[in-house]
Amino acid sequence: MKKIIGITADELLAPMPYINQQHADFVPRPLIDAVTATQAIPLGLSPVPTTDVADLLAPLDGLILTGGPDVDPTFMGEDPRPALGITNRRRDIFEIALVRAAVAQHLPILAICRGMHVVNVALGGTLYQDLLTQYPGKGLLKHQQAAPGNLPTHTVTVRPSALQDAVGQHPFVNSRHHQAVRFPADDVLIVARASDGVIEGIENADASIQGVQWHPENMWREFPEQRALFQAFTDRL
Repeated sequence: MKKIIGITADELLAPMPYINQQHADFVPRPLIDAVTATQAIPLGLSPVPTTDVADLLAPLDGLILTGGPDVDPTFMGEDPRPALGITNRRRDIFEIALVRAAVAQHLPILAICRGMHVVNVALGGTLYQDLLTQYPGKGLLKHQQAAPGNLPTHTVTVRPSALQDAVGQHPFVNSRHHQAVRFPADDVLIVARASDGVIEGIENADASIQGVQWHPENMWREFPEQRALFQAFTDRL
């Protein structure tokens, strides 16, 4: 029987005039295709009341958290900084509850970009609200690339881990973010960094939690190591 992988939906905040709808939920097609290519079944997850989260997870074998807007800093006990972008508090509440319930059930998680940020915050870690104004390191890379999203722009270094087993030691990745993990949560290991030191990958000890800062769903067709990331996740379920 094929594994079922839940994928969190993003929310289109702008109106959709052709159906006269606003706040439409969607799951990115490249991510649906990437999961399907691993012989798993993708299932989109829209926000529900937190009391229903455990039931929502019940039929799933794995969970993927997708990219999207900034994480509301009040969930880290911080006030918003001027460079903070658009946030979606309803989605944050839902996904933080989703992560905590998945961890309690030991349901494997693959977290992409914002998804990695949500995982870290849900488990007690913190983020840079804005790398350009907060990151202390020198020689910061351009983490919001101007190149098309399916093209890589910098390499990352991956230490021995399940992530390295999938993508290798120096994968070439894309980059579309201005937030990043600052202090990892307890039991979360840093397994990948960019050359400027920005955290690009996290895992826990058994890789039931894995997060990447880049967007493999936009690269998996052309780059075998990005396809391998999705296949390795499905194989762990």
